[in-house]
Amino acid sequence: MIIPVLEGLTLSKGHAGGRDAIIFPDLTASREVTAKDATTILDRTTGIGGEVLMRVVRANPDGTLWRVDTWSVDELRDIGPFLRLAAHYLRVSGLVDLGDGEALAFETPDGPVYVTRTGNRYLTQISPSTPVSKEAVERGYDVAVTLDGVTGARGGMRGGLTVMSNDPSIVVALEHSEELNAATGSGKVDPEKPGAGLVLVVPLGDAPILDFDGIERAATRFQARGFQDGREQLTELGIRDAAIALHAWAGEAATGIYLAHAGGHEIEIRFSGGSIEVTGPAEIVAEFNLAGIVGEGS
Repeated sequence: MIIPVLEGLTLSKGHAGGRDAIIFPDLTASREVTAKDATTILDRTTGIGGEVLMRVVRANPDGTLWRVDTWSVDELRDIGPFLRLAAHYLRVSGLVDLGDGEALAFETPDGPVYVTRTGNRYLTQISPSTPVSKEAVERGYDVAVTLDGVTGARGGMRGGLTVMSNDPSIVVALEHSEELNAATGSGKVDPEKPGAGLVLVVPLGDAPILDFDGIERAATRFQARGFQDGREQLTELGIRDAAIALHAWAGEAATGIYLAHAGGHEIEIRFSGGSIEVTGPAEIVAEFNLAGIVGEGS
């Protein structure tokens, strides 16, 4: 696999929030990477494999502001996990000195986004989304959902709550993990919500945690599965929307802290004033150089 623009670089493979990426440093953004270059290296059969190719760029001379340029095969809907991964990459590669509790700023089209290190994990703030209406929250649902694979007294019939954002989700609460595991992701929604993802959630109850300030607080744990167009895909936005629905359903009894497992790791969603904080791990799993013989391969 020959990609001349990436020759001579040490690239890294990492993941955060169940999303994986290939990362390379180009601090002055001087390398002309093309969409074909990205497609070649991201291919999971003939390339290295990943969802996103990421370039980390120094956005100002003193290194207090950074930028992440991305190339992806599919539309990139959620940058949050990749900013956490970029912060971790910059720290472990020695490009920045990021102490526990310190934040790193990233330049985005919507203004700077800060990623804060909390031990071995990283925190980002994301824009809050809301249920479709107050009336839907009071009723508990705004759509009727029929889920394939789910049985029981009501069969697959459940009420779903739409959480509105650029990528809306229909969140459906199930009672047991067996129902969650049995769902196929196929079914009917009435009225239809074109383009909306389906997020199935099973609340696991509240449990005390020792918070960052040494105070014990209650947190709500839950399991979730996500589907988009019938294909299983649980994104961090889906986890966020599940937490938003649980928060709305709980009303005054809401803990404000929600813990979910995704990609083998725990993701924390916390309601803080008018924003939502997402905290999760990031990991670099490999470093490598691309190799190729001119005239062989492509």
